[in-house]
Amino acid sequence: MKSVLLITLGNLLLTGAYAFLTVPNNMIDGGITSTSLIIAHFLKIDITYITTAIAIFLLLFSLAVLGKHFFLKTCYSCTCYIVFFDWFHLASFPIVIPPIICIVLAGFLVGLGHYLCLSQKSSVIGYDIIALFIHKINEKWDFSVILRTIGIIVLIVGLYVFGLTAVLYGLIFIIIETEVIYFLNKNKPVYEEIYEK
Repeated sequence: MKSVLLITLGNLLLTGAYAFLTVPNNMIDGGITSTSLIIAHFLKIDITYITTAIAIFLLLFSLAVLGKHFFLKTCYSCTCYIVFFDWFHLASFPIVIPPIICIVLAGFLVGLGHYLCLSQKSSVIGYDIIALFIHKINEKWDFSVILRTIGIIVLIVGLYVFGLTAVLYGLIFIIIETEVIYFLNKNKPVYEEIYEK
C-alpha cells in the first residue's frame, strides 16, 4: 500500500509540474516529449504517435532488462501519469510565472516526483529506464549523471527546433531535476534494489 501511495504522489508532483508550469510556459525538459517534438518537426508525424511509440518501446525494454516486478509497477505509474496529466490539463489552471522561477520550481517538483517513483521500483516511462539499464551495466556511473547526460544530448540535438533560449532553460531544468534525485538518493540508494537478479 505504501508503494502505491508513493508512486501516486510522485506522479501527482510530476504531472502537476508539467501541466501547470512547463507546458503553459512552453518549457522543454530533454525527455521523450522533447524527443518527439524533434522527430515530429523533421518527419511531419503527429507528436502523439511518436510519444506513444517511444513510451511503448521503453515499457517493453523495461520488462526485458529490469524485470517483471519493475514492469508491473511502471505500468501502474504510467496509468497514473496519463490520468493525472489529462485531468490537470483539462482543469486549465496554468501558472504563468517568470521563466527562471518556473524552471526552478518545475525541476524541483519533477525531481522529487521522479525519486518517489524510483524509490518504489517504478519508472515514469522516460529515459530513466535507459539510465537505469546503463547504471545496471556499470554501477560506477551514477544514475543521475546518466539521466542528465541523456537529457542534454536531446536538447543539443533539438537546438535547431527549440532555439537557444529554450535549450538553456531546459538545461537548467535537467540540472535541478537530477540534482534533486542525486541528493535524495545519496543517503538511501534505491537503484540496486530495482534490478532483479
